[in-house]
Amino acid sequence: MHSVNKANFAIMYWFERVFAPRYTSLQAQLKHLYCGDDIAQYENFLIKPVGQIDRALICNDPSIIEQIIASLSVKEISQQALVRKLCALSPHHRTRKAVFEVDKLVRSIYTLRYMRDPQLQRDVHRSQNRIEAYHQLRSFIAQVGGKKHLVGKTDLDVAISNECGRLLANTVTAFNSVLLSTLLERYQREGNEKALAMLKKISPVAWQHIHFLGHYAFRNENPIDLAAMPSGLDIV
Repeated sequence: MHSVNKANFAIMYWFERVFAPRYTSLQAQLKHLYCGDDIAQYENFLIKPVGQIDRALICNDPSIIEQIIASLSVKEISQQALVRKLCALSPHHRTRKAVFEVDKLVRSIYTLRYMRDPQLQRDVHRSQNRIEAYHQLRSFIAQVGGKKHLVGKTDLDVAISNECGRLLANTVTAFNSVLLSTLLERYQREGNEKALAMLKKISPVAWQHIHFLGHYAFRNENPIDLAAMPSGLDIV
C-alpha cells in the first residue's frame, strides 16, 4: 500500500502497465470507487460508488495529459518528481485535477477486478511476497557487515556498498535457482509428482544455508560443481 497515491494508477496505465498493489483492507477501498455514469443509477447496488468521474476534465483538453506522458517518455522528469509536483499544486489547478481524475477511473476499475477475482488477489500476494523476501535478504546481508544497510562516508562509497549488496543478493538467488532447476529436472525424469508439487512452493530467495561470514574467493580455480551439489539433496 505504500506505493498507492493519487497518480500512480494513471501513470502506469498511460505506459500500458498494470499497477497492482495488495490491498490490506478491501473495506477501506470502497471510499475510492468512482463511476462514469450518474451515481443515482447505483442506488440499489451492493457496492456503491462515492462519486462520478468528471469526463470533461479528461477529454476537453487532452494536451495536458499528452504533455505529461511525453515528459515521462523522454525522461525529462521522473515519476516520483511528477507526483511530488502535482501534489504541490493548488487543489483547483486543472492539470492536477485532470491527472487525479484519470487515476480515480483506473483505480476504480482495478479495485473492482481485485474484489471479484480471487486469482488476481493470489497473484498479487505472491508477487508482493517475493519482493518482501528479497528485501529481507538485502537487510540480512547488510546486517552481516555491521547492522547498517549502507556503509560509507561519501556518495560514491554508499553507491558501491549498495551495489555490493545487490551483487550478493543476486548471486544467492542465482545459486538457489540453479539448485532448484537441477532438482526439477531430476524429479521430472523420475516422475515424482509429490516432489514436483512441493518444489513449486520453494522460493529461490533463501539464505539459511549460506554462510556469509566465510571466505570470498573471486577466482576460477577449483570452481564449484553446481550440477553435482543437488545429488545428495531430497525435499521429500
